[in-house]
Amino acid sequence: MTTNSVATDSSLASVTPASAKAKSKRYHPALVALHWLIAILIFGAFFLAQGNEGGRERFQRGEGNFPPAGFQQGNPPQNIQPGNPPQGFQPGGFAQQGIQAIFARIGLHMIVGITVLVLLIARLLVRWRTQHPDWQSAGNKFFDWIGNLTHWGLYILTFAMTITGILLADQRGILARTFGIGSTPTPGSFRQGGFSIGMLHGGIWTLLLLLILLHVGAALYHQFVLKDNLLGRMWFGRSTE
Repeated sequence: MTTNSVATDSSLASVTPASAKAKSKRYHPALVALHWLIAILIFGAFFLAQGNEGGRERFQRGEGNFPPAGFQQGNPPQNIQPGNPPQGFQPGGFAQQGIQAIFARIGLHMIVGITVLVLLIARLLVRWRTQHPDWQSAGNKFFDWIGNLTHWGLYILTFAMTITGILLADQRGILARTFGIGSTPTPGSFRQGGFSIGMLHGGIWTLLLLLILLHVGAALYHQFVLKDNLLGRMWFGRSTE
């Protein structure tokens, strides 16, 4: 009995370390999917924002792909004469105007931005709850330090980009016009309240784009110069070796 117990214990001891040494060579499939989806949505939001800068900055009636300000709920158009509807009025009422605002490019831009924020939070939770490969060194302490700083910067700047975008949309009344939530600034007042946020939002995007380019360049350096198959870690396949 004693001999068999010792033998069994020793065999278990030899098996347990082997299984414990099994390391993940790829990120979890959910993390991989979130990584590429967020990347696509970030650039999608950027392209949706193109051509809307004038409308967002001027914030005048009928500009920026929005219905005229007089058509907002609770602010009906004035001086309507029978048989002579105001310019820009369309049958279907205010609900139709709200739908048009949501599906305007800037409305879609905000929807994509908010989606990025939600997915980024989900990504952090998945990363925290799943195994992931060990840090892949570039063979240079300075490069490793830059790589680690870049990863943290990507998370922080993406969070900052979405948060400042929401604040900016609220200050300029775009949230209220599109989704019926948030504040509605008086005409002309948004410049004092929103200008600094707008500059910050644009500056964060510039920094984020630079970090994305650095991140992509580092990944290509690992893949084709160091030949350590770094890109394979962020793709689907067997997660352990």
